[in-house]
Amino acid sequence: MKKFNSKIVFTALAVLLTASCTNVEDVYIEKPTSDVIYSETFQNGLGDFKAVNVFGDQVWTYNSSGYAIMTGYANSTNYANEDWLISPEIDLTNIASAYFSFDYVMRYSNDPANDATVWILADQAYSPDTLPNVSQWVKLDLKPFVDPGSWTFSNSNDISLNDFVGKKIRIAFRYISSATKAGTWEIKNFTVKKGTAKVVESNDGSEEKPFTVKEAIQNQAGASAWVKGYIVGYIWSGTQNNYVFSADTCTQATNIILADTNDLSALYVSKILAVQLPAGVVRDSLNLKDHKDKFGKNVTLYGSLTKYFGIGGLKSVSYYKLEDGTSGGTKPVKAIFSETFANSKGDFTIVDVTKVSVLPNIWAHDASYKCMKATAYVNSTNTNYESESWLISPTINLSGVTNPVMVFDYVTRYFANPATDATIQVSENYQGGDPRSTTWTQIPYPFTNMSSWTFVTTNPIDLSAFANKNIRIAFKYTSTSAKAGTWEIKNLVIY
Repeated sequence: MKKFNSKIVFTALAVLLTASCTNVEDVYIEKPTSDVIYSETFQNGLGDFKAVNVFGDQVWTYNSSGYAIMTGYANSTNYANEDWLISPEIDLTNIASAYFSFDYVMRYSNDPANDATVWILADQAYSPDTLPNVSQWVKLDLKPFVDPGSWTFSNSNDISLNDFVGKKIRIAFRYISSATKAGTWEIKNFTVKKGTAKVVESNDGSEEKPFTVKEAIQNQAGASAWVKGYIVGYIWSGTQNNYVFSADTCTQATNIILADTNDLSALYVSKILAVQLPAGVVRDSLNLKDHKDKFGKNVTLYGSLTKYFGIGGLKSVSYYKLEDGTSGGTKPVKAIFSETFANSKGDFTIVDVTKVSVLPNIWAHDASYKCMKATAYVNSTNTNYESESWLISPTINLSGVTNPVMVFDYVTRYFANPATDATIQVSENYQGGDPRSTTWTQIPYPFTNMSSWTFVTTNPIDLSAFANKNIRIAFKYTSTSAKAGTWEIKNLVIY
């Protein structure tokens, strides 16, 4: 039910005060109009939204905690699914500008950029009893959803609908999973409003745009990043962790708490970041046992966005910078290009030159180990397959860079010959398609078969031959029916 405040304006006040109120011509009620065009909280069900199952046994459902949920994970098993949650028709025919937003959690997806997408159908008839025809729908170009490392809802921020004003539309949430990996998507507080979408300047975790604590909590994928916030306490570990918003009684030096405000009355466990202080300069400078004066100070830290003490965390902190300019630790090298592969393949392209019918791709994202993984070995049948697969970077601009180098973390196991089956290739003219039609230069690196699945970091790989050029870097994987190794890569940096 819509609510509004009535505003009564009396223009003939003297008359109304001295005479019987029989003449009401000068009395009117002004009703403010709502900016909300359509909303569905999912607090009590799916409302007018329709759950449409394309394939798979799981469907979008309502959770009694007050949200819509879809997952292909059931009974400790991943299932392949395609399911849509489709809004009723929303009329924008007389609207000059509009936008929508929603709250969400997306967890354990293999590839959020493809597994959780938002689509719009404009000025076309659609019956929820039929399967959606993807060719009629428009996929919105949104930043991929990120697994926050917890079940804390995030807001999508305003998403413009200005390309669709003057039309009647439906908005849909499309979910995809596989028998290898099935994520979970939860949605609530869906709202379409009149007006212009607010542009939210998103931070990227760089030194220039460090994450806020809220953003750090939403990006708990293990990647290294800069985070800025206030030091507001510390944590005692035990049977039940004790989060202390004070420095007075602190007698430990191994962690601190960070928040987006130093107003203690506004602090909750869901809004704080647990920060690990490794032994060394960072711990010696920031711990509240020895430095009570640091309480309430604003600090920028560099570390790994990893859950800590059961909540959002920043671990392995290697550098700090206080609001007064004091700094210490080892400052990370500024990257020309980087890709962690923590959540997806990023802007890289997979090209399977030799396809394996039983595998969607040879190179694939591994959500468990937050890396890209190539293998043509199928464990369930103990079978090796002949293959050739390329993982190719977007264009990397090395203009003005005289001595570029590259490092990344890797595992190489069970190859017949890693020196030929796992190679690094660089091209100055690859434009897409079959990589064999383009000139590539192999960058030698002494990969060997490793004895464990523990990642190691390469030595700096010299790219100076490509200084001042635009290049693409590819990781070329090959195998035979006799031997198919496994290659895992993450945390690629060029500097």
